[in-house]
Amino acid sequence: MHKIRKNPRLSAVKLATELEKRFAIKVSPETVRRVIRSYGYNSRVARRKCFVGNEGTRKVRRNFAKSMLDKDISFWESVIFVDESKFNIFGSDGRIGVWRKPNEELNPKNLLPTVKHGGGGIMVCGCFAASGMENLVSLKRIWTNISILKENLKISEPKLGIQSTIKLYQDNDPKHTAVNIRLLLLYNCPKVIKILPYSSDLNPIENVWHELERRTRKHDISSKKQLKAVLTEEWNKIEHSYTHTKKKN
Repeated sequence: MHKIRKNPRLSAVKLATELEKRFAIKVSPETVRRVIRSYGYNSRVARRKCFVGNEGTRKVRRNFAKSMLDKDISFWESVIFVDESKFNIFGSDGRIGVWRKPNEELNPKNLLPTVKHGGGGIMVCGCFAASGMENLVSLKRIWTNISILKENLKISEPKLGIQSTIKLYQDNDPKHTAVNIRLLLLYNCPKVIKILPYSSDLNPIENVWHELERRTRKHDISSKKQLKAVLTEEWNKIEHSYTHTKKKN
């Protein structure tokens, strides 16, 4: 149990092997699991969470989140949330289990830093507001062609009914902070909500990506072309009631 408290990622098989090597005690992995459970621990899949390095960064992040709590409904109804996400043909990039007690899923020992993987899927960029969904396009297309980004903003604003008060919410990805993108937004969307480092998961579009992933996995997908078609189809099916709820949350 001392080993588990120090490193929750240790597997029952490794613990059983170490017991036999160090103390000549031979037990089965299932016996090890039973003992661990008797101390209140259960095996769960580690949640993935962006790594925040020091207490100073955490404090700045908390203050930013608190400042957003004071914004009224009319403020959030004029925000268009933008982000990109990767979708794989054959599901997620893998899961890792940890031993943890109830309500300890966010303990740093029980988290996995998020990483980017290539191949096996496609990257897409999408946006939505409280009033509904907008375009879902290829990440390569939208961020390598300024005219397309400009066109999508102009199309999205009136369709979402927020062209006069639009505010843009996106993370600090280098694609978003490049000089040409910032200049474009200066003239076409001057009200950009300044996001601090490690705050991208505050964007409610993360909930939309999860919902899109859930709906997409109901299809039998075997190629990138088919994946793209299904993503677009399911994206366009997301109801206004869903985006309105995410705005409230």
